[in-house]
Amino acid sequence: MPDRFATLLSCIDGRVQRPLDEWVRRHLDVDYLDTITEPGPEVVLATTGEAGLDALLDKVRISQRAHGSATLVVAGHSDCAGNPVSVAEHHRQLHTGLSRLAARLPGTRILAVHAGTCGHRCWAPELVAEVTPPTTGS
Repeated sequence: MPDRFATLLSCIDGRVQRPLDEWVRRHLDVDYLDTITEPGPEVVLATTGEAGLDALLDKVRISQRAHGSATLVVAGHSDCAGNPVSVAEHHRQLHTGLSRLAARLPGTRILAVHAGTCGHRCWAPELVAEVTPPTTGS
């Protein structure tokens, strides 16, 4: 059986890397996770111009081509220095970003996750939204 990959677009903040990695592996049952980091990725996806979006998508497509990743997880988190907004705003940005990505990544399952604080050095990722590509019938 070939190795199974997913792709994670998350914040550069090292505090959330392990909890997000564990969440993705557990929820998607994948062996490997290609990780792309960007400060406040949900605000970037929601507000950046086409050139900025294309630059991020180029990285996602490398994971898809090289490793066969068919799932992209976009993750934001509370207490983000790159995107210091409310949890509700993080969620709104994640929804907007997913809409923009879905149109550009046909056939890709896309999940939006937010990691909230659950205590000292504790992060609790939660699924915010998901876009699943339509299945093709025969």
